[in-house]
Amino acid sequence: MTPSEIITTVIASVGGSTVIVGGVAAWLGKIWADRIVQSQKFLQDIDIDLRKRRLEVYGELWEATALLPKWPRANDVTYEKLLEFSISLRTWYFKKGGMYLSRSTQRDAYSTLQDKLSEILVVKKSGPISPEHYTEVRECCSALRTGLASDIQSRREGPV
Repeated sequence: MTPSEIITTVIASVGGSTVIVGGVAAWLGKIWADRIVQSQKFLQDIDIDLRKRRLEVYGELWEATALLPKWPRANDVTYEKLLEFSISLRTWYFKKGGMYLSRSTQRDAYSTLQDKLSEILVVKKSGPISPEHYTEVRECCSALRTGLASDIQSRREGPV
């Protein structure tokens, strides 16, 4: 075999290997791409289902926070009503919707509201609510509604 034949044989051999390796890589790439698409579809289906479940239970919690509106301020709110409100939140949390709250909404809004109510109700048990306490609880209710809206993505500008 002449040197040029050896070189030609080596180049052909390497080229054939490259084609084989390239074909195997393309095949494996397609398998992985298909798996990624399937897992993304699965996760999207879970997100859609979770959003539907949240929509079913969040309305009741949203409505409960109407106890302390910003406009116009309610004049009939008492510390007794705050206690009833706190109990209704707890009942909702354990019987209906607590498991659907996102981690951030639970931690930063729901728990903050319940902590604020507990803090206030330790000091005052009855009578009309003070303007300061009204504002503090109302702001916590607003933060909870913001968290709920974020969880269900209802305040986005339009379709993604």
